[in-house]
Amino acid sequence: MKRLQSLVSATCIAALLTVCAAAPALAQTYRSVGPDGKITFSDRKPTDPTQQTRQLGQKLIAPLLAPSPERFDLRPASKAPVLRSAVGEGQVAAVDIGGHPFPPGLPEAILDVLVHQFFVQSLVETCSRARPALAERYQGAVRNWRDRNGEILAKSNHVNFTRFTGEQRDLLRATARQRVAPLMPQTGALEAERNEWCDRMSTDLARRQFELVGDMRVAPLLDFETP
Repeated sequence: MKRLQSLVSATCIAALLTVCAAAPALAQTYRSVGPDGKITFSDRKPTDPTQQTRQLGQKLIAPLLAPSPERFDLRPASKAPVLRSAVGEGQVAAVDIGGHPFPPGLPEAILDVLVHQFFVQSLVETCSRARPALAERYQGAVRNWRDRNGEILAKSNHVNFTRFTGEQRDLLRATARQRVAPLMPQTGALEAERNEWCDRMSTDLARRQFELVGDMRVAPLLDFETP
């Protein structure tokens, strides 16, 4: 009797394995939007680079930052910018280190602070090398800027390291450097052009043209309550 039960069990298992092996894999469906806006569905992933394609049922994390092709303006924004959602169709919002979605505009506010920090640091390094005799002047202007904006800088640094993952911080820093690059003297600039740029930028810095205080872009950071 036991032998018969074992034989029946083995037969059932073999039958199940045969059915599973013969069963087709779950079909994948892709949704594509062409340049003309036409939507198509297919069980094969399109290879046309002009189509925006996503796999249905797949959870996609939205970018941390919405794309911005505009040149960054270092001068304070007098009104809050219009926030563009980085969450596209079929995507879920990026979350912080604790698994919570970021408040609207917080990543952009941190990025704004980083751009200013990197610019000011690049300014003093570039101009001190170009005109060593005026290095103290440039360094003094930077110290004064940091003192005036110290509270915002400190809060940004705290939020950056307590709410963002290491990967997210790397992305913010890389994006900030990309936005600073066009603001600096271009490679191959003549000495006179570089000196003129240093004089103009350091003067604007001393005249508080690049302040974070009063910049409405950092409002989401100031409104954010830290534990």
